[in-house]
Amino acid sequence: MNIHFLRHAKTNQVSPTGRDFDRELLPQGEEQLSSFQEFAGFNQLSVVHIYCSTAMRTRQTYAQIAGLFPNSSISFHDELYLASATDLLQFINEKNSDQAFLLIGHNDGLSELVSYLSDKNVQLKTCGYVQLSFPFEHSGFLSKGTGDITRVFRVNQ
Repeated sequence: MNIHFLRHAKTNQVSPTGRDFDRELLPQGEEQLSSFQEFAGFNQLSVVHIYCSTAMRTRQTYAQIAGLFPNSSISFHDELYLASATDLLQFINEKNSDQAFLLIGHNDGLSELVSYLSDKNVQLKTCGYVQLSFPFEHSGFLSKGTGDITRVFRVNQ
């Protein structure tokens, strides 16, 4: 099974409301996502479901790439906002999904989870993407060191 991880694109450092949750994408973030769209299209990325944080920047990230996955369902989850690696792993395990999915979230939790699952030091920059392949039938079995990195996307900052 494959799981895809995408960190939101580049954002403003502050929001008009002053809340981190409300930070919006910068034009640079939109450019990053255009590059990601080219990569995803070339690599024919396919997911059945997308799980996305409810923060403004992750919702905007999803909105720009939604066309890549026209047959995928989307759900937004408050618990993915700034979630730790432990919380993200629990979320994924509880899904018991047997189909490929994309998780759109935040650092540091996202990088720490990918590092934990792959036993590699992974640092996702903004709009960073990693696909992990697992030798399991569903996501309930994911644990330390069980994933192999099969695709990576990085943009120049």
